[in-house]
Amino acid sequence: MKPDILRGVLGLDSEPSLRAAKIHGYELAHWGQYRTLVDSDPGAVVDGYAYKVESAEGEYKLAYYETNAYALTSCKIHFTDGGDSSPVDGKTFKYAGDAVALKEGRFDRALWERQMGQRLPPRQQKG
Repeated sequence: MKPDILRGVLGLDSEPSLRAAKIHGYELAHWGQYRTLVDSDPGAVVDGYAYKVESAEGEYKLAYYETNAYALTSCKIHFTDGGDSSPVDGKTFKYAGDAVALKEGRFDRALWERQMGQRLPPRQQKG
């Protein structure tokens, strides 16, 4: 998530402080225009950024923003920014749908519309 979006979702007064990090056991897949985490083998690595959410309210706001298309799951965060590199317990959002279908490129229009709360334009409803 981009820092400006994170700031807006959480209602922060200033830009959030993100740390370069990686997590293991996941890979990225495309879900429409979005990149999403899906389960993978234990050796798989995804590089990105981590942010420490300070409250349960912040977690709820992020979950609401992410919609029910994503599931909150535990992970080990390994920081790669030169600071303390000891892994820490964390949470991330991963795709809540059928990851195999997603990776195979099969699109479920009905699932997408239900999860996003909107209908696709008629020209995109084929497939």
